[in-house]
Amino acid sequence: MEKLSMFLEKDQEKADKQLAVYDYNFMHAARCVAQGEFEKAAVHHRNVANALEELQRMKNRKSSADEARSLLRQIEKQETTRGYFF
Repeated sequence: MEKLSMFLEKDQEKADKQLAVYDYNFMHAARCVAQGEFEKAAVHHRNVANALEELQRMKNRKSSADEARSLLRQIEKQETTRGYFF
């Protein structure tokens, strides 16, 4: 799934579940608001926020890992180039 590519492979199943939690609570929050059940809607919105925060943490882990891999490739390239001169 394209939407999961922003997460580490090991986090993709958890991310998929968090996206499902987000969808479920978002829809139920809207329904509760329409029915005037504002306290229930607030609970669903807190669940939405929690899911989004967890998704952001997983996305940040992927970004950090990608950056680390990029830096490692740059270092390896420099070391390979430096090896030609010594």
